[in-house]
Amino acid sequence: MFILAIKLLFCFSLVYIYLINTITLAQPVLVYNRCQNKENFTINSTYQTNLNATLSALHTTNSGLGFFNFSAGEGNNTVNSIALCRGDVGPDACSICLNESIVNLRRLCPNQKEAIAGYDICLLQYSNNDLLVYPQEKDYFVQFNPRIATDIDRFNGALRPLMDELRGTAAAGGPLLKFAAGNRTGPDFDRIYGLVQCSPYLTEEQCSECLEDQVSRIGLHDNGKMGGKIVLPTCNFRFEIYPFFNQSALAIPSPPVRPPSPSSSPPPGTNTKISASYKLEG
Repeated sequence: MFILAIKLLFCFSLVYIYLINTITLAQPVLVYNRCQNKENFTINSTYQTNLNATLSALHTTNSGLGFFNFSAGEGNNTVNSIALCRGDVGPDACSICLNESIVNLRRLCPNQKEAIAGYDICLLQYSNNDLLVYPQEKDYFVQFNPRIATDIDRFNGALRPLMDELRGTAAAGGPLLKFAAGNRTGPDFDRIYGLVQCSPYLTEEQCSECLEDQVSRIGLHDNGKMGGKIVLPTCNFRFEIYPFFNQSALAIPSPPVRPPSPSSSPPPGTNTKISASYKLEG
């Protein structure tokens, strides 16, 4: 029996290592895209030239923390582009996802002046309008795990505090990165894993508001689903009952803030673990 237990533990370890490596190295997965049909450009126009220049130069503007921002042209021919990689992915995976986004978005939206593509680990958007504004359009992408919790109230009772803690950590991040990931004990001793991120140009208040608006949709859309994501150009979140982010890539958290008052401490047994990332690991 002891030998069998050791073998099972070894197999589990291999599976876990495989999952973590897959998170980092797998080909990026297109989650959604939107082609805005309000305005189109003509082939070989000045706008197309500026769009090509913008997308070609975008990768050179990396903030060092996975945020990209570049503009080209002037007047009606101005093209603005931004891209954001998930805070737990390294620069190589980020670059691969950005390149994949550019190729596919140009194919999917061949002559639209405004388009957006969301992948599992990055997001790309370009437009003839200013993108560094908040709020943007309220459309959002929703996807949920079909598995339903046996006790919805208990599951949501563990999920919501986790997402609220992550929201506060991410919103308090600096002007280069607003990202947090962590986990918490859920019903039946399952762990719930969560991740939230805002575009870094948002203020702390804007980031918190954006995430709060989206987290509040959990009860509206999920009906007790045990995993899901909501993605906007300005913020996004995801939760699952399995580890889906790269814990090893999370840097040391920022200096601790003042401890919460006893009344705001998590209930016994919740065992919440929160990490904030301020540096991308290779």
